[in-house]
Amino acid sequence: MIDEKELLKDDTKPPIFKTWKRMYLFVLVLHAVLILFFYILTKVYA
Repeated sequence: MIDEKELLKDDTKPPIFKTWKRMYLFVLVLHAVLILFFYILTKVYA
């Protein structure tokens, strides 16, 4: 039978960064940069 602690334990590492926290931070910063880029692009060519 599978132990409940084994199910809750997650030892997987993200493919690029060392921790999932850094991966999530990278994704959030990337989205902010893209939003800012498209906002500036829209203002320039409006």
